[in-house]
Amino acid sequence: MEALVLCEIAVGREDLREALLARVGRLGLGGRAKLSFVARDRNAPGNVLLAVGFPAWATAELFAAEAIGDGLVPAEVRLLAVEPTWQAEPLPLMFP
Repeated sequence: MEALVLCEIAVGREDLREALLARVGRLGLGGRAKLSFVARDRNAPGNVLLAVGFPAWATAELFAAEAIGDGLVPAEVRLLAVEPTWQAEPLPLMFP
């Protein structure tokens, strides 16, 4: 994935969480996004972190802008560039 959008949703905003998850679902059906994870923040009890991966940077920017338009403040939305890293496959290392 080329980009990752990380959204922090404040406690009490289940409506926003559901709206974002629905949008991710629609994008996912077209192969334009993939939900990476949904987690609760241990440091801010009740807040939810939602991470969405995108193969195209432009789609990630649009998603982030729409999330802000839906009620998230810009500080709660982070657009991250994903850097490719090398990772060895375990099977060939075990059986050369």
